[in-house]
Amino acid sequence: MAKGDTPKELVDALDLVSGEKALKLESLSGVETREVRRVRTIFEDPNIVAIGISQKISEKENTGELGVCFYVEKKLARSKMKNNKMIPPVLSVADRKAVFTDVQQIGKVRPQINKRKSPLLSGFSVGSSIDTGTLGAIVKKGKKLFVLSNSHVLARSGLGKVGDKIIFPGKLDNGGRDQVIATLSAFLKFKTGDDFLNRVDAALAEIDEDFLEKIDFSIRGTKAPLATTVPVRGMKIVTRGRTSGDTEGEVQDVHFRIVLPYQGVGQVGFLDQVKCSHYSKGGDSGALIVDKTSKKIVGLHFAGSPIASIFNPIAEVVKALKFRFVAA
Repeated sequence: MAKGDTPKELVDALDLVSGEKALKLESLSGVETREVRRVRTIFEDPNIVAIGISQKISEKENTGELGVCFYVEKKLARSKMKNNKMIPPVLSVADRKAVFTDVQQIGKVRPQINKRKSPLLSGFSVGSSIDTGTLGAIVKKGKKLFVLSNSHVLARSGLGKVGDKIIFPGKLDNGGRDQVIATLSAFLKFKTGDDFLNRVDAALAEIDEDFLEKIDFSIRGTKAPLATTVPVRGMKIVTRGRTSGDTEGEVQDVHFRIVLPYQGVGQVGFLDQVKCSHYSKGGDSGALIVDKTSKKIVGLHFAGSPIASIFNPIAEVVKALKFRFVAA
């Protein structure tokens, strides 16, 4: 089911509970309004780390039925929870339609190296003078070539400056011998706080002239000409990251909303991200995600936990940084 095919009542319920777009509650009855407000309060529980729309799981099996899913760091037994902290099994939206809920354990989620010196290649170690992650792709903007990765890999989560040096392999992998291959050129500053206001964690760095002849444009799982597509639930994906190497996963939630801590920046809330089965480890941030079937690019990995992995939809990344993928 594509994101656009998600039942409207589920999206409405998600918006009501997460407070997206400051939706008003006047259309609900008094009882329903109080219930939504109570659930919003529950969502402030630090154990609840994200919310989205996913297939309900019963006895470790997907039921095939979609619901509003509350993702928790650790799932607790009902006997250990206070009544006012329990997620109601059903929510009501403005048209009185019942929306089922689910609670799934995801673990502690954090922004998340394959190393080589040459050629520059997707899936290998890259970073700033401080942080190390994964080179997502070599992309083109105008007539120039750029390295694509996460802001927290190349731009110190928005604290960096245009012109900062980018090294390959990254700091953790080069034995103290920095090889400068690019300079930071574009990134989006995060909107901080507990609201879901951000859609991408991404940055570009212009490749130095000395390395323009040392580029391998290949991306694991793709075919020429390179193309992009929209992630959908159930999609099988492949990726290559600095730490994990070649891995695979499956898309589970395309409405994923989460607030993450970024060192030196604060809390950063993300809207409509893509949550998958676990495919990543620390250092894989910046890896490109590819649809296994169509071989089209679907996302840019940026965060994960021991249970799940999360990526930005690639359409939002391209829209934000205005580049295009090239095969050579």
